[in-house]
Amino acid sequence: MPELLSAGGIQVRNLSLMRGGRLLYNHFNIDFCADEITALLAPSGSGKTTLLMAIAGLIPTDSGSIVLPENHISFLFQEPRLLPWYTIEENLRIVLSNCFSQDEVAVRISRYLDKAGILQHQYAFPDDISGGERQRAAIARAFSYPAPVLLLDEAFQSQDLKSRLQLMAVLERLLSDEPRTVVLVTHDVREALCLADRIVVMEGEPLHICCDIRMTIDRTVSIQNRYLYPEKEALRIEQDLLFALC
Repeated sequence: MPELLSAGGIQVRNLSLMRGGRLLYNHFNIDFCADEITALLAPSGSGKTTLLMAIAGLIPTDSGSIVLPENHISFLFQEPRLLPWYTIEENLRIVLSNCFSQDEVAVRISRYLDKAGILQHQYAFPDDISGGERQRAAIARAFSYPAPVLLLDEAFQSQDLKSRLQLMAVLERLLSDEPRTVVLVTHDVREALCLADRIVVMEGEPLHICCDIRMTIDRTVSIQNRYLYPEKEALRIEQDLLFALC
């Protein structure tokens, strides 16, 4: 097994995939390195989410292979996708009950709700808290599940800027404690610049990689300052990425 995979990465080889009569990927190859955040950028409707769904095994591929470190994945969507008839605590419990003992489930629920800054709402129903708090609960649920791979499909896009920056900070804080192999789909170039160790831009039909950039991020600088006041080098990369997406 390649070192990349044994360390927890993802390997996509010769992927071909059609959706709605469109060939989105044709012999497509990419590796996602273990314990890194890779941001995927591409035009709207081009197939970024489809790639995440294929990695998660939610849709079949026409050919090729996708190899994961193990068959456990957490998926964060643009909407929290919490069950409204369950409390926040119960929404976490239903994904953990088959993985841990009852006592350990209770410990993990409290731990991750606390890390996400939402422990005070553990017995609230989703409709009784704000959209940002619901997404914090979704982040806590994703991290409480023992998955080495985390897929994010525009997970912060429905939030206002303040909530978005807060959620990005929560994600980064959790990843600093528990690194995971993260694939992040976003339309926000600056979000990618703030969070990602690597940014991949795709274009065309079928999609191919046109830009692959390794990032060096000073994570001692707050998410807010990185997003609102990017350094000169980040601004230069942002211009290059925006040009590549045009």
